[in-house]
Amino acid sequence: MPEVKNLLKRYREGDPEAFDQIFEKYYRKVYAFSLSNFKNKENAEGAVQDVFYNLWKDREKLKDLKDIEAWIFSICLNIIRKHFRKLAVERKHLKVLTDGYTDSDYSTANEVEYRDLLEKTDKIIEKLPPRQKTIFQLSRKESMSNLEISEELSISIRTVDNQLTRAKTFIRKALNDGSLLALLYSFLFID
Repeated sequence: MPEVKNLLKRYREGDPEAFDQIFEKYYRKVYAFSLSNFKNKENAEGAVQDVFYNLWKDREKLKDLKDIEAWIFSICLNIIRKHFRKLAVERKHLKVLTDGYTDSDYSTANEVEYRDLLEKTDKIIEKLPPRQKTIFQLSRKESMSNLEISEELSISIRTVDNQLTRAKTFIRKALNDGSLLALLYSFLFID
């Protein structure tokens, strides 16, 4: 146990040797965990890189860290979730776009209405207070989790939750023009 405490202390102080020891100890486990979720070597390797990059980058923030393995796997899980969340958003966008093109009578009208809706949404987002706007964009455009946003902006996760709720409420109210497309867009991409 004293060895682990000493290793963590050296790691937080920026000792590359301590970091190398942590890397050697957990690399295979993180890779196996990532591979079992991604089913793809390239994505698993990318996740491992991201995990250890974040571990090194955030070392000074981890003063009270006692269980490095739990922290490493929480980083890994967040990276995996972010990846699949981003894929889900891309699929939703693609589905909305391709569904609009299947009916040739309405495709041009739907495309124009969809583009107008996107422009309107962008203008509404621009009206958000700066902090809300930043948090909303990190959440929706960068697909960051609330925890990742709180760490990135050095604010509490509760603040992130509150600001996202306020931003979504504001955007929903501003989009509420009664059209089915606006309602669908709000449901799929704002919530």
